[in-house]
Amino acid sequence: MDVPVSTQPCRNGLEGQLWGVKAELEFRRLLADVMKRSGMSRAAIAQEMSRLLGRTVTKQTLDDFVRSRRIGRASRFPAAWVPTLCQVIRSDELQRHLLSEELLEWLSIGESIAHSPAPLKRAYEGVLRLVRLGRRRAGRSKR
Repeated sequence: MDVPVSTQPCRNGLEGQLWGVKAELEFRRLLADVMKRSGMSRAAIAQEMSRLLGRTVTKQTLDDFVRSRRIGRASRFPAAWVPTLCQVIRSDELQRHLLSEELLEWLSIGESIAHSPAPLKRAYEGVLRLVRLGRRRAGRSKR
């Protein structure tokens, strides 16, 4: 996963390079933490990810992704693998970490509505059905 680097000038003139390194180290630490807290070995995580992704993922591959030495030349976790990892370890923490503050706010609103009293929850579920129906129809019209 490529870590976004800010284009805002830093006090030290590095044009966001320190922010990029900090963000990458933070992501690597979080990746290691969520895998550890899952209670699964990295070998078991790799095996299940391999099955779901249809390509080989090894324990060594996962170890390389969390290794923090030599940032910039180290292996980076593919963003496309984040949902699969979250499914395997049964945690959406990594996905949430990647969301912007605005999207986190919208997610929080949606979760509040989903856990609301029955009438509001039924209205929310009705809106979700309409959105899904619209997506299916939009997908058919593109063919």
